[in-house]
Amino acid sequence: KEYIFNEEAEFLKPDKESLLVLITGVVDYGAFGCAKSYHFIIKDVSEKRQMERQIAQADKLAALGELSAGVAHEINNPLGIILGYTQLLLKEEPEHKDDLKIIEKHVQNCKTVVSDLLSFSRKGSSEMGIVDINKVVGGVINFLSNHADFRNIEITLNPYTGDRLNILGNEQELAQVIVNMLINAGHAVDGKGKIDIATQKTQEDKILIMIKDNGKGVQKKNVSKIFDPFFTTKPVGQGTGLGLSVGYGIIKRHQGDIHVESSEEKGTVFTISLPSDESNLKV
Repeated sequence: KEYIFNEEAEFLKPDKESLLVLITGVVDYGAFGCAKSYHFIIKDVSEKRQMERQIAQADKLAALGELSAGVAHEINNPLGIILGYTQLLLKEEPEHKDDLKIIEKHVQNCKTVVSDLLSFSRKGSSEMGIVDINKVVGGVINFLSNHADFRNIEITLNPYTGDRLNILGNEQELAQVIVNMLINAGHAVDGKGKIDIATQKTQEDKILIMIKDNGKGVQKKNVSKIFDPFFTTKPVGQGTGLGLSVGYGIIKRHQGDIHVESSEEKGTVFTISLPSDESNLKV
């Protein structure tokens, strides 16, 4: 007899979705050395591996969050001083106005990175209240539709039309997550594609927000990295790599989850899952 024990393999289901499995098996040989029978146990471990990745991601975010908070505060103070003196000189040195404007612009860019770092490291102490998810999504779309980068993008909203999609959460933080994801989708379609947004409620009282674009997609090797802090596929200077990490942290603080599916040259789908706290909403 020959054995294999807990060998991990990837299967492809008929719908082309991959499935991670553990295989344990034995080959039983007959009297003349020919294989007589094969016995296998195949166990689906896709969800287990996904959970392990999420735990590792949470640990990574927690450790880096502590570091980011200290670094951001140390950088923020001198940046504020530089910006203050630059703006003061702009009032007094008109002959150097262009150079000072360049300094001001890049200091503001640095402060944006610092702001992202602080958002990334912030703990879940924000005030919670009843939030209508359809209202938040609609507000974000109205806000971005007037932005120059979205003028040539077709945005379609398919809201859930049953009872209200209310959750216990922080409206500003949730809006920030959706804004970041729509901006990423806008970059993916290169400012001229299509973005579909839908909201749903499952039988398990989960509220879903799905953001789908028909952009260039994410390479398979990068899908598992997109929530990593500072990971970005954008050119240098066009992204901090913190937007999705910040969003991931916010959704986790709301006891939710984010799932991503992507195919190169076909597009990407982000699905945000949030708990509907029905017991609190029926007070």
